[in-house]
Amino acid sequence: MCRANELIEDPLFQLNVLLWLAQPLPPQTGIAPLLYESGFTVYAISPQLGVPLDVRLGCKEKGIDLQGTVAPDVVLERENDHRFAFVECKKSSFGASSSTARQARSLLVVAGPRAADVLSEEILDSSLVFLIPEDDRECLADSLTAIREELVENGLPAAHLVVLGLLSSESEVCIVADDRASNFFQLASGENPFIELEPDTDPRPLYLIPYDPDIDQSPQQTAHSKRILFERMQSSVIAAVGPANPRSELTIGLEKILGDATLGMFSLWENAASQKHLRRLCGDLMRNIANAVNVVASGVMVVEPTGVKIALGDEAQSEKVLDALTRFSCETLDLESEPEATLFEGIEDNGAASEEAN
Repeated sequence: MCRANELIEDPLFQLNVLLWLAQPLPPQTGIAPLLYESGFTVYAISPQLGVPLDVRLGCKEKGIDLQGTVAPDVVLERENDHRFAFVECKKSSFGASSSTARQARSLLVVAGPRAADVLSEEILDSSLVFLIPEDDRECLADSLTAIREELVENGLPAAHLVVLGLLSSESEVCIVADDRASNFFQLASGENPFIELEPDTDPRPLYLIPYDPDIDQSPQQTAHSKRILFERMQSSVIAAVGPANPRSELTIGLEKILGDATLGMFSLWENAASQKHLRRLCGDLMRNIANAVNVVASGVMVVEPTGVKIALGDEAQSEKVLDALTRFSCETLDLESEPEATLFEGIEDNGAASEEAN
């Protein structure tokens, strides 16, 4: 069980906060989608964005160090006025002379006046937004302001800055907005509660993205996150097999399984390395599940590069297959090891995306 103050420092919780706030969530979730109510939706998750070449050359000439490409955690869009927020999550603040400042310079450039060129979109307003525990918000704002001023003073494009704070108590978590954040996101200035925390209840099963290979977590947190992801992928297969007619063959694509496991977020994930990693994990899990299923009905479940095929026999056999799928326990898996390259490696995204459940 995570304590409230540990939650707000967890980058995976922070990522899911952004996704929650920008989704049309039903009231029964107990989460208020504050940014969605202001018109913002998720444009992309972890897109790889390149700093324009002329800006990179200008930085080199001025002796300013930055990354050639950078991937903000989430890009939000308000379609009605073409307003974009390039959002990065941080566990704690960093200094203007730290190694993280190199990433911050790149984020400031791609989210600034050149954002339309970077995304190839019509952008009328944009900001670089950081999400950080409230205790570090002012310190980070000072560091980012100094980094931004360095770029501006050297004639280089830089985004406007917004720093959102995360504040928790034992009963709720709030987004804290200063005047700049309030104006950009149309939030109330000050504390904005968005989720109630029930005693002895862990909010992590509610995550839209239960596991992100790009996020630095402790081994225990990573194992917990993977287990939730695996259980959701297993549930996706069970949900497809349960209502299927006997003497039928199901084809369930990896994209379908991963989409179900991330509640639709996988299609917005633009980091190719992360997509590949998740497909490997999915392939590993499907092979383990297939081994268990094929013990009770040999050869019924076959794992292919783009998904799985399950050939159901008569009603008695179909019930055995469903029972084996349900009894399989993800807790028996090695949740700390990394997936190895397999047949799933190198699948073209558009080819994988064409595979859907029958």
